[in-house]
Amino acid sequence: MHIRAIAKNGVVRLASVLLVFATGFDVSVATANEITLKVHHFLGEESLPHRSLIAPWARQVEKESNGRIKVEIFPSMGLGGKAPELVKQVREGTVDIVWTAAAYTPGAFPRSEVFTLPLVHEGDPVTTNLAIMSSIENGLAGDYEDIHPLLVHFQAGHALHLAVKSVRNLEDLKGMVIRPAGRGIGLWLVEALGAEASRKRHPKLPRALKNHQLDGAFMSFQLAETMGVIDVVTSHTMLDENGYFGTSLYLFLMNEKRYQSLAPDLREIIDRNSGAGLARKAGRAWMAAESAAMATARAKGNQFNTLITTQPAVQEALQQVLVRWARKMNAQRIDGLRLIKQARQAIARSCRLQD
Repeated sequence: MHIRAIAKNGVVRLASVLLVFATGFDVSVATANEITLKVHHFLGEESLPHRSLIAPWARQVEKESNGRIKVEIFPSMGLGGKAPELVKQVREGTVDIVWTAAAYTPGAFPRSEVFTLPLVHEGDPVTTNLAIMSSIENGLAGDYEDIHPLLVHFQAGHALHLAVKSVRNLEDLKGMVIRPAGRGIGLWLVEALGAEASRKRHPKLPRALKNHQLDGAFMSFQLAETMGVIDVVTSHTMLDENGYFGTSLYLFLMNEKRYQSLAPDLREIIDRNSGAGLARKAGRAWMAAESAAMATARAKGNQFNTLITTQPAVQEALQQVLVRWARKMNAQRIDGLRLIKQARQAIARSCRLQD
């Protein structure tokens, strides 16, 4: 038995030597140093985040590491738990990496929320992605203790999708029941605009709209198409020509200790596939999906309307949301108005870089 093992090992070593000679790649070293990173998220394999962000990122990291890093992806909470537990899982190191929506852990990333506010996010996810990634070490660091942000990013933004009635001004919103985009800022927005915010979850949202349990809902066009909302609504209202009523925050996070445990050259590969480059790719993917969904709505014959931010009543309503958020931050000893100013400056810088 011992002789067979020696003989077998000798064959393996010979094969490795031949492979090094032929390709320059030492498979024995790669095998010995192979790292497996587990990525956990709550959506399915056909979802936009899985197809356009998580899976391509994993394959690129594997490729650049010559197999020294293996990335296993577990969609649909395949490693157990529920979506609100993902941030805890990555902080504690139960999993190496997670992708999640910040809405599942309200209050966990208070400073980063600033980029989701109306009148801060202007509708281009590439620009806002770059702005927040450049701000993480300057003002937002407190949100990311024990975690290494590979990417913090946004969807195109929230538009108002309406079942029957159209909204062209604030008067049209009076008496309407609207599903907000989230329970915090989204809820405040509906109230500030003068509508009634539905506090029900509405898991079957298209049916609720079709049966007139709701007059409308705030969400991106991309999500509206995915959920079947575009099929049952008749009009959409945006902010200005191409603007949105704020946006949603998403997080691609790695456990800090796990990141630091990697060899320097492997950390370099992770870094090279994170940050600004990944921010651009994600922003373009979400914008392309948004544009396609908007085209679907237009092809269906749905009406498009706008609320103009220069109208005093609209400006006042949106400013109410910003003031309310700033007060909430101040109660946590975070300078909310300063964060709003810094976020706007970061977005302006990112806009100039895109020009």
